Amino acid sequence: MNGNFLARHHDQLTAWLRDGEAESLNAFLGAHHESFVLVTTDGAILDLETLRESLRSAGGSQPGLSIQVEEVTSITPEVYRFLERHIVDGSVVGVRVVTAVMEDGLLLSVQETARR
Repeated sequence: MNGNFLARHHDQLTAWLRDGEAESLNAFLGAHHESFVLVTTDGAILDLETLRESLRSAGGSQPGLSIQVEEVTSITPEVYRFLERHIVDGSVVGVRVVTAVMEDGLLLSVQETARR
């Protein structure tokens, strides 16, 4: 995994949320390990099926969205930390620090921490 993977991965999420591109959702979800766990900025814990279900109805729900991935740091070969910026129509609407753990080339876990 590297910054290019992370940027592409978030581009796929953006294409789904902004434009409703189903193939982008499939590619995004396909990068997750079957044991994937997400800890959201508000502390909710989502497994892969819950994430899949929550995203399924969100296609095209965020017109004007872009997600920028910046400051990617490799902590170990399996652990990465980066800054994720959500922008709608040129205005920053959310910033989070993300720690991602990989296993077998797939995302195993993600921890999001809101930054103000």
